[in-house]
Amino acid sequence: MSQGHAPFAVLNRTANPLVRAVLSSPLHRLLSRGLALITVTGRRSGRRYTFPVGYRQDGDWVTVNVGAAGRKRWWRNLSYEDRVEMRIRGRRRAGRARAHGDEHTGVTVEVHLDPDAGR
Repeated sequence: MSQGHAPFAVLNRTANPLVRAVLSSPLHRLLSRGLALITVTGRRSGRRYTFPVGYRQDGDWVTVNVGAAGRKRWWRNLSYEDRVEMRIRGRRRAGRARAHGDEHTGVTVEVHLDPDAGR
């Protein structure tokens, strides 16, 4: 880990669990207008990872702009309409996601949510 990455890693290891806890609780309204949780599956490990992300939603389409994409790896697991789960405004939704771009030009993840059976 480079010197420049250390503060970023420490912030993520302390802030992300707190944000995940709030977004997964009845208090989600405090943060869920602009933040959601995305759960991706590691391509090699098969492990599931959940991260808070900023998002924009238009119906069943969600756009996530990955900030500091060169320091993050989760989006690399989304190369071709891979399955994800999102928690948006307190509700779990499954969908398919694909990352566009790279760490130099910027990364956008587009998620097409499955139809919501609860609507």
